Amino acid sequence: MKNLLRILRWILIALAGVLVLTLGGAWLLMRASLPVLDGDRALPGLAAPVSVERDANGTARIKAANLPDALRALGFVHAQERYFEMDLARRSAAGELSALLGAVTLPMDRDKRRHRLRSRMEAQLAVATPQERAELAAYAAGVNAGLAAHASRPWQYWVLRAEPEPWREVDSLLVVGEMFFMLQANSFEARYTDTRLRRLLGDALFDWLRPLGGHWDAAIDGSVIAARPMPGPELIDVRKIPAAPPQHAGLEPEQPLPGSNNWAIGGTRTHHGGAMLADDMHLGIGVPAIWFRAQLEIGSGTAMRRVAGVTLPGVPGVVVGSNGDIAWGFTNSYGQWFDWVAIPRSDAPTLLTLKKESIVVKGGDPVELEVRESAFGPSLYEDESSYYALWWSLYQPGAVNSRSSALMSAASLDEAIAAAQDSGIPHQNVVIADKAGNIAWTIMGRIPLRANARADRGRLTDAKDLPTGWLPRERYPLVKNPPDGQLFTANNRQMGGAAGALIGEGWPDLGARAGQIRDRLREKPKHREADLYAIQLDSESRFLKRWAELALRHSEASDKTRALAAELKRWNGRADIDQTGHRIVRAFRERVESQLWNNWIHAALKQPIAAATKDAAQPASRSIYAFDGRFEYAAWQALEARPEHLLPPPHATWDAFVVAQLEWVHGELTRDGASLAGATWGERNRARFRHPFSRAMPFLSRFLDMPAGPQAGDNHMPRVAAPTFGASQRLVVSPGREGEGILTLAGGQSGHPLSPFWAAGHADWSEGRPTPLLAGDTRYTLGLKP
Repeated sequence: MKNLLRILRWILIALAGVLVLTLGGAWLLMRASLPVLDGDRALPGLAAPVSVERDANGTARIKAANLPDALRALGFVHAQERYFEMDLARRSAAGELSALLGAVTLPMDRDKRRHRLRSRMEAQLAVATPQERAELAAYAAGVNAGLAAHASRPWQYWVLRAEPEPWREVDSLLVVGEMFFMLQANSFEARYTDTRLRRLLGDALFDWLRPLGGHWDAAIDGSVIAARPMPGPELIDVRKIPAAPPQHAGLEPEQPLPGSNNWAIGGTRTHHGGAMLADDMHLGIGVPAIWFRAQLEIGSGTAMRRVAGVTLPGVPGVVVGSNGDIAWGFTNSYGQWFDWVAIPRSDAPTLLTLKKESIVVKGGDPVELEVRESAFGPSLYEDESSYYALWWSLYQPGAVNSRSSALMSAASLDEAIAAAQDSGIPHQNVVIADKAGNIAWTIMGRIPLRANARADRGRLTDAKDLPTGWLPRERYPLVKNPPDGQLFTANNRQMGGAAGALIGEGWPDLGARAGQIRDRLREKPKHREADLYAIQLDSESRFLKRWAELALRHSEASDKTRALAAELKRWNGRADIDQTGHRIVRAFRERVESQLWNNWIHAALKQPIAAATKDAAQPASRSIYAFDGRFEYAAWQALEARPEHLLPPPHATWDAFVVAQLEWVHGELTRDGASLAGATWGERNRARFRHPFSRAMPFLSRFLDMPAGPQAGDNHMPRVAAPTFGASQRLVVSPGREGEGILTLAGGQSGHPLSPFWAAGHADWSEGRPTPLLAGDTRYTLGLKP
């Protein structure tokens, strides 16, 4: 027995030793893959030495003699801090994730590979200008040098048991292509499903349920789209069919649109006479931050140009920021940058060809994929009569380029406008401010040239009406120095008339957010940086005010409605973390609109929903029965007019319908004995900013994720905030006054958990504290030598 115990003890000691050695080895590997912050390193290809300084937030302050050297050094730094994230972005765009991550990402790769983006981006690279090629080459060389400068491969590749592959020039174009997917793919899928819904509903009913806009729009040109007439019982009558089955088992969050806020005020509206810009781009938020803080100082002496802002790892240049003369920022433009073309099955043999794609799978056999390709683009869906091909501006020659880097050197408003309009990026509402006090808005990105431009929803495009090139810059929509001295965008509809038709229709946001920004700007004749930052943090629920009033008008119906009313009367009107009122009124609106939509669609199609949705041609990610924010117009119109033919059964009156929805909300918020007072907005809206590895391995969450906690803000207000979505950064700056500028980032600067910059700056973002735009005191200095 003693011998057995002695053997067991030695086995345990040996196992403990192995564990210590393993953990120690892992720790050493992690340390070896940390970025180099101090000392001197060789960076072949430089024309002159470059200095890379870091402050407490990890801002990379790059001092270089010329732009190519600055971009080479930026590539070096990006690779040191974020190579794994850059790798994921290029692989995701090309449909090549499975080669690194295994079969778990095959569905994503199959979806992306249908677009054959690597070959398309290689074709884009082939027609790039010599200057573009030189900038891309300098950046790629810097990336590969930065990757090689690690004492050990980046830590994520040890976890995955993989080797990082070198960066190529085309990979930067793929990263831009991934942003096209992120910002436009939902819109082209929505347009496809809308074509089917229009076919099922007919024009009159479809245009009422899916309006182009309305009084919430807050367009820059002041244009307003008139309300559509309410359909009569001859088009839709819920009394003639059985009640629709319920579609929502519980409270579900309204899905926010990817996008942003940005605005500018002219010199007449500031205390110092220079224009001022604010920009916060709304995206899915994870770990590390999407953006990377950088400050490029190019040249020397009086000729030195300082560009401060955010960069996107994988892409050369500053994405949004200020160069001392001009500042720029943007929001996603939900225009019609794509078309769907029906190809009859009878024409398929001549109009469609099969392209074979092979998806490499780590640990498995390659997966072969056949893609039907047309002259317009890939055929992504089909039904019994036709194939449906996507024409997307992303596919067209010249759609993707690196000319946005010209914004970094633009010295005037007009130079900046030209650079923006010539840029090959996902289409953006760009707002520009200059130090002389001028401001402008235009579309950034290549606009398709359409012979028959019009803004509409849910229509296929005839092949003969497809765009035939790019719109000349002189025809771009443009607003300069408006009389009231302010410009604003928030993913809403921007223009009416001919300019609006050039932009087209691609599921823009309702516009309440833009309207609130517009009204906030009007509240003061002049603003300072702190005033614009305060608007970025504005969580007032102005949009929901009338829904709260509707609920209160029915407050005496029952004990449940009285309990809700008591909380609504205590509500401060904001989406603050301690407020139950906001959560109540938000859930009430969602419930009312979901029930109206469900019943109306059920009645309009005159068939059970379960049968109607059995359509193999539908995109997997979206149901044709989903409603968007602009359903607000039809829903509110009915709530005010109260027509009997639109009243959902079994309710005898509209009052009874409203009361039933309020009681349902009460039941959901107090389920399982929960306290209504405890159902605060912060309890529901908790940040979950997670690292990709912790999603797959939850036990790593405490080491890799940002701290979770309640957060203020919601949809339809400037401070957009959802558990995994929100302002990826907040920038406020006046060109020439960058020292007073503000830049906060969601998430840390570095992709390495042992880095001093892993979570640096995130607490400021989370708590609403302004972080200076410019780099602070230098803590580390890295010299890069030719």
